[in-house]
Amino acid sequence: MGLFKRSMAVTSINFNCWRRDFRVKFILLFTALIVFNTLKPVLQYGLDNGVVSTPLLLPLLFGSTEISIGTPKMYFHIGLILLLCDAPFYYPITPYAIMRSKRSGWCIGTCLYIAAVSLVYIAFITVCAALVAVPILSLRDSWDGAAADLIYGTSQMSKEQLAQLYPTVIPIIVVKYLYPSGATLYTFLTAWASFTLLGMILYLVSLISKNILWGLAVTGIIVFLDPILMWLAWPKNYWLQYFSPVCWTSVESLDSVQAHRALTIPAVSALYVILLLASFVAIYYQSKRIMITDLQGNNEQ
Repeated sequence: MGLFKRSMAVTSINFNCWRRDFRVKFILLFTALIVFNTLKPVLQYGLDNGVVSTPLLLPLLFGSTEISIGTPKMYFHIGLILLLCDAPFYYPITPYAIMRSKRSGWCIGTCLYIAAVSLVYIAFITVCAALVAVPILSLRDSWDGAAADLIYGTSQMSKEQLAQLYPTVIPIIVVKYLYPSGATLYTFLTAWASFTLLGMILYLVSLISKNILWGLAVTGIIVFLDPILMWLAWPKNYWLQYFSPVCWTSVESLDSVQAHRALTIPAVSALYVILLLASFVAIYYQSKRIMITDLQGNNEQ
């Protein structure tokens, strides 16, 4: 119980630093603008034609593409990196926090902080996506309405005509074969796991290298592997998507959705658990070895 309290105290200290950090506010604002801009065609079509939409629009934001700037999920992962770019989270109070919480409490508290930041970030994206649909809200667990019309077309306009008037990046397979609730649950959990894993890798590399730039470089490479692997995977090498956790957040990449794909829910779940545990063990080991003066030098670089 004492270890848990000490760990939570470290997590709380890190979160308290958000109050004076303009960077966090800017990232959240920028994220909200990306969500609105991506889903604006759905809202605009619904308003123009009196069509409703489910508020569970999160899966529409995590589609994969061969062009990195074509998918919002790339921006979201970059946003997560920027939220945690002050790793290894050294503040004036950090030495006292380490002395009070001990090395174990400091390590666990910092990892909990990364997981909590990831949860807050994906929850923020989910809420923003739901708010976009409020003017045309429907509580039915179905894509019938704005999203389906933009994919299939209507009796008045074909899908090609609608694409010109309301250009969007809706993953077609998600709307065709999945319920919004199931797709949203999968996307939320995998995005949370992906964000957390990315944050822990960023923290670990920063601890080992004593330089945040190396952490940013490694996590940046992992993020931008998504469009590269999508390009290399088509049309018969989708097993390559196993090499990037960012790929796993796109529900249309599952073999249960498209038979020729390689990703499965059990495999993705197991990989996230294994990689998160391995990252935590590595961080715990490195936290025992690093000196407080190394943290201070890292923060000043």
